[in-house]
Amino acid sequence: MSNIRLNDKSFRPFIPYGKLEEAIDGVAARINKDFEGCTDIPVLLCVLNGSIMFTAELMKRLTFNCEIISMKLSSYVGTKSTGKTREVMGMTGSVEGKRVIIVEDIVDTGNTIVDLVRIMKEKGAAETRICTLLLKPEVYRKDIKLDYVAMEIPNDFIVGFGLDYDELGRNNKDIYVLDSKMKYFILFGPPGAGKGTQATAMVENFNLCHISTGELLRGEIAKGTELGLKAKALIDNGQLVPDEVVEGMIENKFKTVTGVAGFLLDGFPRTIAQAEALDKMLAKNDEEVTSVVSIMIPDEMIRERIKHRATIEGRADDASDETITNRISTYHAKTEPLIEYYTKAGKYEEIDGTGTIDEVGAKIADLMERF
Repeated sequence: MSNIRLNDKSFRPFIPYGKLEEAIDGVAARINKDFEGCTDIPVLLCVLNGSIMFTAELMKRLTFNCEIISMKLSSYVGTKSTGKTREVMGMTGSVEGKRVIIVEDIVDTGNTIVDLVRIMKEKGAAETRICTLLLKPEVYRKDIKLDYVAMEIPNDFIVGFGLDYDELGRNNKDIYVLDSKMKYFILFGPPGAGKGTQATAMVENFNLCHISTGELLRGEIAKGTELGLKAKALIDNGQLVPDEVVEGMIENKFKTVTGVAGFLLDGFPRTIAQAEALDKMLAKNDEEVTSVVSIMIPDEMIRERIKHRATIEGRADDASDETITNRISTYHAKTEPLIEYYTKAGKYEEIDGTGTIDEVGAKIADLMERF
């Protein structure tokens, strides 16, 4: 099982199908025991659309005669419960004078259960029992007894095995949980490796905020923030901007940007000290670097691509062998210690950047899907 993506959200593996089967076996055995030898024909009420898969699996395991009808209620918009249940589709059969087993996919607040029990009473059901595949005990506060619970889970948003996010994800036989933890990717690569092109695709495909230290500095200076003014004063005096100023800008970005699944750091960290500072920064919120994505090409290709780019952009000074050799040497000197640092941490991933843009992009996408 690997992560899946539905619209703007990522979900990680939570309950495999095998575990669901075991839980359904158990709950079916309890129902069979209670209804053993019954002479009436109880009704299973499938609550659409979420409990379709659970109802189908449950029915296959029941050993007594039963009917099945369905109805559709809804209280969710996206990942949030509105707190109000509305009837979307009425029952497809009668429950008058019959024993009913309500089959739900999941019970959390219990608002739907309250309405279902009321509706069964109004429709003349002789008895109503409730069976749910999943229960969130942390948030269930209703007085109504749940007769059959297959599994209890934390109060997290899940999809799969009939459950959806905006109608997507129901068809997965396994259950996945919303991966709400922020992702922090670092992009490495020598000059000419195509980092800029790939960064644009990574941001779009995975809903990330791209943080380039150069652009970040210019942006903070333009906005006249406290850190921006401090950086401008140092630059105007011919001084280098110290690490703590850059780190402060990055941390501020982490705190203020919303609506993204994570961040893509480009140009930071450049030193071991910066990498350690980043780790401490993220640890404050119990977070960590997700992965380093390193686009690697051989030195000879770096030379070819820099020369080609310099010719196109009319930058003859960048095309000299001496300049290119210095850039390559500087890259290796600065980057190789970081490669060792993140390799030891188990976070370094190398991508062969010698293919076409699409080929390299596909490799990066396959890698990031794992996270």
